[in-house]
Amino acid sequence: MKEYPLEKKRIVAMTAHNGAGKTSLVEAILFSNGVVERLGSVDSGSAFTDFADEERERHYTIHDAIAEVAPKDHRIQILDLPGYGDFVGDVRSGLRVADGAIVVVCAVSGVEVETEKCWAYADEFKLPRLVFVNKMDREQADFMKALTQLRKLSETPVVPIQVPIGSQANLQGVVDLVRLQAFYFDEKGKVTRQGEPPADMADMIEEARTMLLDSVAETDDELCMRYLEGETLKENEIASALGAAAKRGAIVPVLCGSAVKLVGIGTLVDAIINLLPSPQERGEIAARKGKGGQEMMLAPDPNGPLASLIFKTVTDPYAGRLSYLRVFSGTLHADQPPYNSTKERSERVCNLAHVNGKTMTVIPRATVGDIAAYTKLDFSSTGDTLTSESDKIYLDPTPLPRPMNQTAIYCLTKSDEEKLSTALGRIVEEDPSMRMFRDPVTHETVLHGTGEMQVDVVTSRLKKQFNVQVELKVPKVAYKETITGAGEGSHRHKKQSGGRGQFAEVHLRLRPRGRGEGYNFVNSVVGGTIPTKFIPAVEKGIKEALLAGILTGCPVEDVEVDVFFGKDHPVDSSEMAFKIAAGMAFREVALKSNPILLEPIVRMEITVPEEHMGDVIGDMNSKRGRILGMDTVKGRSTIRATAPLSEVLRYSIDLKSIARGRGSYTMELDTYEPVPYEKTQQIIADVKAAKEAE
Repeated sequence: MKEYPLEKKRIVAMTAHNGAGKTSLVEAILFSNGVVERLGSVDSGSAFTDFADEERERHYTIHDAIAEVAPKDHRIQILDLPGYGDFVGDVRSGLRVADGAIVVVCAVSGVEVETEKCWAYADEFKLPRLVFVNKMDREQADFMKALTQLRKLSETPVVPIQVPIGSQANLQGVVDLVRLQAFYFDEKGKVTRQGEPPADMADMIEEARTMLLDSVAETDDELCMRYLEGETLKENEIASALGAAAKRGAIVPVLCGSAVKLVGIGTLVDAIINLLPSPQERGEIAARKGKGGQEMMLAPDPNGPLASLIFKTVTDPYAGRLSYLRVFSGTLHADQPPYNSTKERSERVCNLAHVNGKTMTVIPRATVGDIAAYTKLDFSSTGDTLTSESDKIYLDPTPLPRPMNQTAIYCLTKSDEEKLSTALGRIVEEDPSMRMFRDPVTHETVLHGTGEMQVDVVTSRLKKQFNVQVELKVPKVAYKETITGAGEGSHRHKKQSGGRGQFAEVHLRLRPRGRGEGYNFVNSVVGGTIPTKFIPAVEKGIKEALLAGILTGCPVEDVEVDVFFGKDHPVDSSEMAFKIAAGMAFREVALKSNPILLEPIVRMEITVPEEHMGDVIGDMNSKRGRILGMDTVKGRSTIRATAPLSEVLRYSIDLKSIARGRGSYTMELDTYEPVPYEKTQQIIADVKAAKEAE
């Protein structure tokens, strides 16, 4: 493979709201640079970067994929990221390892929900970016409308560096506002001719160029002074200042065209080279000397300490487990085992590969500014740092939002239960935006994800890749039980069926404890009415009764159990007899001690655009929620509230409807509180009906 100097490398992330034409734009870039001979499409399942089976079937991007072009002696590695918010893990991981981003906006739809989110992620990672207003050939395409929306979205100046020549069916080319030249393209996206801009576009060009010059001048004190004095800035001065400002993220240039018609593709590729930074220009990154070590700044030096980050793990049916990584410093050598500083152990020597779409080529090394892949690493996973044992550089993993969408997964056949656990373990390992756990109270396998679409893809993978068919359900709520009054009573266990019998009598007192104080066992037996050797059996019987519950089979907590009297038989008493007697005594006394059901209460922070705040509060009130407070900053409101978990298990769906996809929330367990009487009776009835059905 040809190696490129650092200043000739570009790693860019292509991101957009689904349907803006992001993958089609990648396809157009590949086609115009001769990487593919035929222009593929998402709808036909022939796109270069949507090669996974589930992507071809569903006609949208699910996994980030890598495509590469080499124009003008530069190498551009493009990360095609998903457009749906359910796959936020891949989006954020891809942006983390890129040096620049291209935000694709539909000229018809304008700025949409995922555009806003991706913009915020790019801001978080301080990522320089370009905007490409796509689909200028569509009906109702409006470049200036999209530009206005972008300028409202961003705190950084968003400036046009092109305007379209015509639009919709009459789209012909673009006008470069720096050079004041019109460019026209052939059927392969190459510039066929250039010349003076059309005379009838003079007003539009003047308006857009004024935006450009105003913003560019502000980035350079000398230029600003001359510009304010009325001096005409030279083309090379504008281009130089624009490039410097764009590469450091001080300006966001906007281009336009059509991926399908291949208009504006050649000038976009030039903009990637001239306006987005190389790894060298991107500069130092934050790292640590060892896991938990002091933070340090690491320069992009191929001879420096080795630091690479695994940002994606996939299982290929032919190549096996693939670990995609970005090298930030130093050089990875295929014949040297990498050291995993996250897990603090060495990996084995594995093949190192160059990746372009689904094509992989074994390479001897990867260096700064390279995206590559290891095959069949033993234990390394997404978010891990691969370094050398001598350097032990550690990179913090990409921060991901906590997955809030909860789904219970049931096997259709009992024989698949072990396979399900193994399969879900592998899927979650590949995608850290998901969590899986086995609920000890409800005995359900619960998958935490970012949305319904992500869970649907998991279900499909379980069936096709692991041959496990599952059923999805809303998770059960892990209720608890307790008592609110004191009680006293006893139970005599006596059984005689020939031979040695069973005899034990246990007297108990029950008292409620404070919320969260748990269970306490007290032995007040005096005079040996229960022999000391049987006291552990008594406590064991009580603990089993606590787990079995009083009303609904849910565990009992916050109760003190005092064993104060009993009787035994010299022949028929045994540990088993006292365990049974203690369990039955507990249940009988508990039923007389005003038992109640406790439900988990979660603390939530919900962030939505300010105009949706009232709807969120109203919805929370309808869910028995309590509003604790709210703040509004820059047009977005954060509502702090508590609510019963049973009411917000599907809140991701509710919030998407209320805030039109522009909301987010976090949720964590806060406390347990008594369930209202009417709801308690309904839960008891449901449990009884379920048992009868079984």
